[in-house]
Amino acid sequence: MTDQFKALLTDVRIGGHPDFDRVVIEWDGPRPTVDVRYVPEVFQDGSGDRIPLKGRAFLHVTLRPADVTDDLGNPTVTLAPPAFHDLAALREVTQPDYFEGIASWGIGVAAQTPFEVRPFESPSRIAIDITHTPPGTGNQLLQVGALGAAVATWQWRLRLALHRDLTVDEAFGPITQAATRDFQSSHGLVVDGVVGPATRARMRSALSL
Repeated sequence: MTDQFKALLTDVRIGGHPDFDRVVIEWDGPRPTVDVRYVPEVFQDGSGDRIPLKGRAFLHVTLRPADVTDDLGNPTVTLAPPAFHDLAALREVTQPDYFEGIASWGIGVAAQTPFEVRPFESPSRIAIDITHTPPGTGNQLLQVGALGAAVATWQWRLRLALHRDLTVDEAFGPITQAATRDFQSSHGLVVDGVVGPATRARMRSALSL
């Protein structure tokens, strides 16, 4: 019989928002103690084996006491492979792990940016909101040849602003340049395919950031 004093995991899902990505963890039963923190590496509970994760920074999430299997020992959640190439911050989320009353996950992200854990009710759940890396600051320019998390954020915002299926791959190439030019053209900016202060400001306005 399922332990009535433990939270039973029922769902894990992810999603993208204009300036953050979200991981939602949902459960039935009493509210567990939740811990979310950045760690140098993620290890499997019990075996101690290192879990390789995509990304440049890693979050470790634990819920206790909690369970991830039903009365027959079947997993209550199997995380389907999400389309991480469509998101600015998230790079990988592991399947739920369980050991001695503790459910845990590893989350790989593009960069170590601030995050916030938000509790919700009906149903009981938490949302882990991971802030996107700014697509440049001050007079910094993003242009062809640029790489990294800032480029990923810009590509994600282009997807939203242009309603276009643009791959988020952290590489500012000809496709990202062309999309940037389209955005600049449609918003009365200098059309040069380079992301500078004016283009960033107009994007923030377009997405109400």
